[in-house]
Amino acid sequence: MFDENNPLYRFYHEVINQKKFEVLDEIYAPGYVNRIAPFGLDNGVDGVKKLIKEQAAAFPDWHISVDYVIEHDDKTIARWTLRGTQTGAYFGYKPTGKSFEITGVDIETIVDGKITEHDGAEDMLSLLQQIGAVPLTFD
Repeated sequence: MFDENNPLYRFYHEVINQKKFEVLDEIYAPGYVNRIAPFGLDNGVDGVKKLIKEQAAAFPDWHISVDYVIEHDDKTIARWTLRGTQTGAYFGYKPTGKSFEITGVDIETIVDGKITEHDGAEDMLSLLQQIGAVPLTFD
């Protein structure tokens, strides 16, 4: 695994799992860029805050576990599994009470102990299918 002081470690364990949203200001650099900002969210820590708070409200029991981490130079790459239950609205999708499990990969650039750039991929289609927002098949 990786060092507890790594800002990505802190993001997973403190922000997602413990809902310590104040940590976001500590781990993101000014000028942070999200290369795959979902739902048209802005770059910068304000975009991260909006996304994380919306997700935490929709999936209050969500929990992330890290499958593996690769660190090289200024990059930290992590494969993770995220689980939760939708009990709140999620970007316009009404609560269904259904659970989900998805995987993803984060590629973070970390400079001077702060996350400066995010890239990666997660299985958002599967999440939306599992909570019933998108049909599993199309007729």
